[in-house]
Amino acid sequence: MVAKVVVLEVGRPIKSDVERQIGSVDAVISYPRAISEVEIPKIAAEAYKAISEAAQGGEEVTVVLSGPLALSFELGQLVGLGKFKVKVMQFSQGRYVEVPPVTREHMFS
Repeated sequence: MVAKVVVLEVGRPIKSDVERQIGSVDAVISYPRAISEVEIPKIAAEAYKAISEAAQGGEEVTVVLSGPLALSFELGQLVGLGKFKVKVMQFSQGRYVEVPPVTREHMFS
């Protein structure tokens, strides 16, 4: 099963880079400008909805984020640990790489 891809781009567009490196994108939440802190909860909820819809039927979702750390943190709180099959990608040294998932074992070791 091929994972669905959800892109969250804040401040600058990344969709075309993601498509070049990972493949087709199923959903994009795009704010290609600076955002204010008061917008973060709304954008996090919008991204959560896109991830939730992509994960219907138990599908794995690849999430590619570009934006403020606070937004990433709040989105993580919404998604929770183990609620969906999520793979997170990070831009590192010119390419997108998968971030190893946090597990419950990490919390209790």
